[in-house]
Amino acid sequence: MFEELQEYFFGRIGHARDLVERASAGPLLVRAGVAVFAVLSMVLAFPSDVLHNVAAIGIAGVVALLPAAFPRTRMVGLAVFACVFGWLIGTLIYGEPVAVVRLVALSTTLYLMHSLAALAAVLPYDAVLSPGVLVGWLLRAGGIVAASAVVSVALLLVVKLAIGPVFLVASLVGVVAAGALAYLIARRA
Repeated sequence: MFEELQEYFFGRIGHARDLVERASAGPLLVRAGVAVFAVLSMVLAFPSDVLHNVAAIGIAGVVALLPAAFPRTRMVGLAVFACVFGWLIGTLIYGEPVAVVRLVALSTTLYLMHSLAALAAVLPYDAVLSPGVLVGWLLRAGGIVAASAVVSVALLLVVKLAIGPVFLVASLVGVVAAGALAYLIARRA
């Protein structure tokens, strides 16, 4: 049994060494982008009091680097969950105000991290990636983020004008519409 474990670990080390030798700049750049956007998400999500703690910085750093190292796994979801948890801690426990700019910046970095992790998940380590692919990917993601931000801020302005029962009805209609759209997309696929 000990020999089997030893053979397994040496095989994994050999596999990791092979990946490092074959890795090209494009996929590594995409993974670096995942790490950068994950770290930015952590900084935007957690309150400043938490970020002054050295242990919290270490834990947040490790959690932020996991999606870059393992983009095909649930580590991406763990990083997103950690950011949402940090934002909730900041607003509910530390009493930080809900600022639209911070919320839009957080959602932007989370979306870009998730989008780049999806790209990293399908890229082999030794893929030759033209700069146009990465720029096109980021431009598409940036367009989605910009459109979402404009619509979200516009809806927030409408909500401020029509707060009350109309807001509740509009929220319920929006949830039903989003569910129906998800159903139609899933059915078509």
